[in-house]
Amino acid sequence: MQVVFSIGILVLSICIYSLLGRAFCVKCRFCPTVPERLCIGFFLYFAAFQIVAEALILTKQKLHVLGAVWMAVLAAGLVAALVIIKKDKGQTRAETGGRTMSNGARLLAALMAAAVFCECATAVLMQRNIGWDFAYYIGNMTTSVATDTMYVYDGSSGLMRSHLELRYALSSFYMNTAWISQITGISALVLQKYVAGILCVLLTNAVVYSFAMEVFHQDLKKTAVLVTITIVLTIFWDVYDTAAQFLLLRNYEAKAYCANVVLPMTGYLLYRLWKNSRAIQNWAELFLVAFASVAVSMSSLVLVPALIGIMLLAQLFVERQWDGALVLKGIVCMMPNVCYLVVYLAFTRGWLVVEV
Repeated sequence: MQVVFSIGILVLSICIYSLLGRAFCVKCRFCPTVPERLCIGFFLYFAAFQIVAEALILTKQKLHVLGAVWMAVLAAGLVAALVIIKKDKGQTRAETGGRTMSNGARLLAALMAAAVFCECATAVLMQRNIGWDFAYYIGNMTTSVATDTMYVYDGSSGLMRSHLELRYALSSFYMNTAWISQITGISALVLQKYVAGILCVLLTNAVVYSFAMEVFHQDLKKTAVLVTITIVLTIFWDVYDTAAQFLLLRNYEAKAYCANVVLPMTGYLLYRLWKNSRAIQNWAELFLVAFASVAVSMSSLVLVPALIGIMLLAQLFVERQWDGALVLKGIVCMMPNVCYLVVYLAFTRGWLVVEV
């Protein structure tokens, strides 16, 4: 029964992300594909959740307080999103709207959908990673639910910490599952494995789809073929510690989201900026992804700003002239991660200690 309820939560989460993503696109006045809109909504959700959660985590509030405050904030955000969409009156539409699909395109789209379903099934049914990370991350969530705390108890031993471990506490990803588990009564293990695991697969393919549509100039046939081939390679390319294996074996972990969602999405947006660095919508979306990257995974702490920095240097090298506006926008996008990095380094040096 918990699995059935988890499916409902997954569907509800997708609807929330889609609504938030659509409102963001309306405000920025651009028309991405529906899968990209879903990704935008996902990052917008965690960008807002991080602000609320970190304030409560660092002040050592109870988990139920986070649940209550976040539900109120989320409700207000969804109402605001509905108002924004209603005022738009359908003026901002996805670029595929109104186009008819040929029979060949329908067939390829159906094959792509079937491939995505098979990948979701593989990621869940063939999940066999039961290592230390599995026990620790799930332990952090179940312990938080049982004790009504956040990062106060160690996830593996269950012992109370002397101080908050900011290596984990600076990211709110797992506490999102914890508060849902607390209010629904569904095991955090089930929620993380099925809801977070399947969502990771869906978002991964949404990024691949969006990237392919950009590269192939909105050619649905070529995009469907590429996504299907990518899925086949992911399932059968059995090499450990690749992004594909993180997706299949450890899709419930923040690391898997970093490898398969955050970094590919960052690369996709950098590709768009390489083509058109003047488009403010691209910069707005990149800033959103960078801002939410640490909330989704601490592994993004250095990787995301590194990617942005490499793009800036490459752009300046190719054009062989200083572009102050480009550099400034890039630095602004990197600043959230830089701020997190400063806090984290202060913690590792012992300069910043949040006692329990």
